[in-house]
Amino acid sequence: MFKLLRGRSQKLIQCAFNQYCCSFSENAKPKDKLPETSPEKPAIRLKSLNQKKRTEVTKEDLVWRTPWHQKNVEYYSTLRTFYTEDNQISLLKWIQQPIDLSPASIKNWYNRLKEQREKILQRYIPDRHSILGPELACAHFIVYRGGAVKFHNDDKWIKAVNGEYSLPNRYRTDMYLQAIDCSNTSLRYEGLDNLRGLQNVEWLSLNGCEHIDDYCMDVITNIFSHSLVYLDIRNIFSISERGLGALYKINHLKMLYLDDMLKDTRYELTCLLLEELNSALEIKSDVVKFEIE
Repeated sequence: MFKLLRGRSQKLIQCAFNQYCCSFSENAKPKDKLPETSPEKPAIRLKSLNQKKRTEVTKEDLVWRTPWHQKNVEYYSTLRTFYTEDNQISLLKWIQQPIDLSPASIKNWYNRLKEQREKILQRYIPDRHSILGPELACAHFIVYRGGAVKFHNDDKWIKAVNGEYSLPNRYRTDMYLQAIDCSNTSLRYEGLDNLRGLQNVEWLSLNGCEHIDDYCMDVITNIFSHSLVYLDIRNIFSISERGLGALYKINHLKMLYLDDMLKDTRYELTCLLLEELNSALEIKSDVVKFEIE
């Protein structure tokens, strides 16, 4: 009896083990596995990769996105002429603007183009200064644009007549500028670098230079801080008390001509402070007439 029960229990155990193995093998079969040609397979892989990225943060995830011109260095040298950081924004703004072909719009466009050209023409040219020296290079720059210059030990003003003037075209060791007249010229901030290196300029007139502003005054006072005695800044409406205050840097300034010392309280106080800092300074706002032959 015991042997019968033992054999029957072994059969039951064997059957249970076989059923377990069958169920395990069925579960292990890749029933839901998609074929290699299934279009849904890449989506499943991307999903698993995205889940992995959400859980693991690598060093590459913390690095800021590299601009395209740094990725493709071989193309950046050629395309940088047409590429700027804000070119997409400016292009979108330009596309969205309505087309205006009115005479006023065309005139404004032409004025902007002419202004940009003038800025480029007034840039500092190293070759000109290396050939002529700072004194003659500045003289050519000023006289060519309708101004006038005067050298030490020479009573004659040099000014262009019908676009022609006589100035040496080679470096001279005995010619030093004493006076510069830029009245009613188109002198701009970009052209002030051409005045650097002048050693003995005592007289400077910027009367009627409409493009001169506070930033230009700061540059001018740094260039002529050691030599300037006379300065005329009348008929310039872009100079405020801030640009006027920069004149404290000019140590030997004795004569300053302005439009109106009393046009505003801060402007008047700045003039008083300049006269207090420099006891030899005299500020005038009357009309000064002089002729250049």
